[in-house]
Amino acid sequence: MRPYSFLLLALSLTFPPLALHAEEPSPEIAGLQQAAADFVVAFNAKDSEAIAKLFLENGEITDAGGGSLISGQEQIAAHYAGLFTGEAVPSLAIEVDSVRLVAPNLAIEDGTAHYTAPDGEAPPRSTAYTAVLMKSGDGVWQIASTRSLRDVTEDAGQLSDLATTINGDWTTQNEGVRLDLAFGWDETGNYITGEMLTTTADGEPQPGTIRITWDAVKQSIVSWIFDAEGGVSEGFWTPTETGWLIRTEGTTGDGEILGASQTLTTEGPNTLLWTATHRVVDGEVQPDNLLRIVRQAPEPATN
Repeated sequence: MRPYSFLLLALSLTFPPLALHAEEPSPEIAGLQQAAADFVVAFNAKDSEAIAKLFLENGEITDAGGGSLISGQEQIAAHYAGLFTGEAVPSLAIEVDSVRLVAPNLAIEDGTAHYTAPDGEAPPRSTAYTAVLMKSGDGVWQIASTRSLRDVTEDAGQLSDLATTINGDWTTQNEGVRLDLAFGWDETGNYITGEMLTTTADGEPQPGTIRITWDAVKQSIVSWIFDAEGGVSEGFWTPTETGWLIRTEGTTGDGEILGASQTLTTEGPNTLLWTATHRVVDGEVQPDNLLRIVRQAPEPATN
């Protein structure tokens, strides 16, 4: 039987339960989280001056089409002051999907902004964004630029909870096998995409891809997993009180038929528990399986 990647591995192979501990998060994460929280507080307080001070002096805001550019703290304050004079100013909530430290004082943040009308009757409007933040000399993270990417209202309604849980970089390893994962929205905002890599000491790295979306006909989240050996599986997701139940069927590159019931739960924001039960490979029942997957702490890149 060939080596398979991540979820196909969870379906087909006996992989002993893991006991990993998450890596220590970067000390910069707390400051970046504070910057996002301060923005939400200032927006919901309709304090345009406070928002402007969260930006660098020459900070910029760009709309989704790239046609509108607001530059400098003065223009930013005026922009938000104009927004806040409207009659139906929404409240703001932010979901930060990932933060990458690309240098000791430079970070890139991707997430989704949710705007809820004050009367609560209209559904929330969701917009994907990306932001660049820089750390000042006194250690405070400020926004250098932010760009609205696309409206993801429909997708956020079906996939936002899952995206909030899994988007980002993850890893797990045991007995010489390492699995690395990276999840995020695709450029259309209609799919969560994933890249996976299985690495062993004595073999070639095995890549794979994952694609997750909402099936409007089946009224279900659906996923597809493709490994480097030609294996493919399809999963149908059902939300539960503690996470998701996934029923998966597929085939390996050798033509072996796979099937399993899986659950995805969390232990805090930095640990995923992926359990596979009722696993069958070519008609043979396999032992239950548990993968404990931890979020990778971002590392500053070398200039």
